[in-house]
Amino acid sequence: MGRELINIFNELKLVKNKELDECNEELSNEDYSSIVKKALLAYKHELLENLEMYDHYLDLK
Repeated sequence: MGRELINIFNELKLVKNKELDECNEELSNEDYSSIVKKALLAYKHELLENLEMYDHYLDLK
């Protein structure tokens, strides 16, 4: 069970890192309004929190 959970967290990290890269790319778009940029920043914050949680869990293993 532990190994399966580690594999899941590693896969989640890959997905979240990809989403973070895409989010950063979208944030560099000058055409978005401030509301859209605020939403992207909130999403980026959530992604970073998730990645921090995954790293913390994997460090415990």
